[in-house]
Amino acid sequence: MGKVIARVISGTWLARAISAILTGILAIAILTIQNANLLIAIVAVLASIAITVTIIIILPRTVVATFTEDELLVSGKRGGFSLPRDAVVNNNVVCIRRESRELSLRVVYESFDYTIPLASKRVYDRLVNGLTTHWGWIPPECPEQLIQAR
Repeated sequence: MGKVIARVISGTWLARAISAILTGILAIAILTIQNANLLIAIVAVLASIAITVTIIIILPRTVVATFTEDELLVSGKRGGFSLPRDAVVNNNVVCIRRESRELSLRVVYESFDYTIPLASKRVYDRLVNGLTTHWGWIPPECPEQLIQAR
């Protein structure tokens, strides 16, 4: 594996945000609840923990696409694969999907079909700059058939 030139991750930021909010609410509740209501506080804490764990389990796991100098490595909940640079460039394995203001990286290979949201235009620019510099290639936009198939 060569030097990493770009990495795109679809994180579970929503689960982390919900977990942080619930933890903050519980901390404030525990500090302000009087002793008579301690049982209610304990039940609330346990319920919140159960809700948080459920959300984290239900949300899809992280998908990571790593572009190195000589290959593409993809790993996700259904497994992963690696492809040499030439196969990625020549076989249209990777494309950019544009929907209104959202950008995402779509990786389609054999039975794998991953769509990774790009968090911002800055992430997209970094990806394109890295691939242009090291691979001499810019990912094409996804054909309309692929977008409508989803």
